Amino acid sequence: MCRRLLILPLFAVLTALPSAARAEWKSVQQVTLGTAQVLEQGAIHFGVVAPIAYGASSRLTVQSHPILDLLLVPNVAFRYRILDQTHYVVSATGSFKRSFGQVAATTAQTGALAPGELLGGGMGTWYPNNAWAVTGGVVYAGQFDENINGHYVGLAHGISVSAQLHWLVQPSDLLQVSMLQRYGLSAASFNRPEITLGWAHSFRRWLSGAHLLVSLTLNDAAGYDIPGLSWLQRWPLLPYVDLWWRL
Repeated sequence: MCRRLLILPLFAVLTALPSAARAEWKSVQQVTLGTAQVLEQGAIHFGVVAPIAYGASSRLTVQSHPILDLLLVPNVAFRYRILDQTHYVVSATGSFKRSFGQVAATTAQTGALAPGELLGGGMGTWYPNNAWAVTGGVVYAGQFDENINGHYVGLAHGISVSAQLHWLVQPSDLLQVSMLQRYGLSAASFNRPEITLGWAHSFRRWLSGAHLLVSLTLNDAAGYDIPGLSWLQRWPLLPYVDLWWRL
């Protein structure tokens, strides 16, 4: 019901503003989806399922996921551009997410769990030309109430390393491959690597210049501690489909 309440007014706004959306990329340097690049000041990026991102300044992009907020999972993320040159961009990144929903009765002995994560680090993108982008990042990854060998740890420390490759096939089609590897310092072990294949297509006129995003993720490590969504953890390959807009 919460998702329907969000989607219906969203489509009403889109049909009322047919000329505001930006429907394609002129070069891969404009892509902010998974790169170190930030949104232009005043620009808004939002989707049916994706979080809402806002260009707070020419260097700072902030975002939050309204659906998670409705499910009692407050969250916020930022990306701050430090360097911006013709062939590379370097940014600082950070995010916070924590669930305050109900927990299973079997975990009652550990107290009121509030699983989530705290991330902080940096990422850089190199542009060999206007069609390709290579991105790498390293962040501190703190996991709240993580189960390590049968015991819940209030804050489990770790390091996450990511790598992404973007190919702008044409102004309306973007292919993406990404890898995320986390090493848990508290558990002294590696998590299974998370690998994602994605395709984004930009429509020029359909639904006010909507973008279609389709992806498949192997070993998704998002941690679905949201009531009603924990069953997703059993899927080895997680499909994802969304429509998003950039105003």
